[in-house]
Amino acid sequence: MPYIEIKTINGRRYKYLRESIRIRDRVIHKNIKYLGPAGSNKKRK
Repeated sequence: MPYIEIKTINGRRYKYLRESIRIRDRVIHKNIKYLGPAGSNKKRK
């Protein structure tokens, strides 16, 4: 099931759509899509 994760890179926060997949006894996380900066309330024109 996909979920949104916020990562901090060089002091800035970014949102990613991620998915966890279980293969046997391991869990693999994959980035599905970059969603943009987190916490920005500005509207784009």
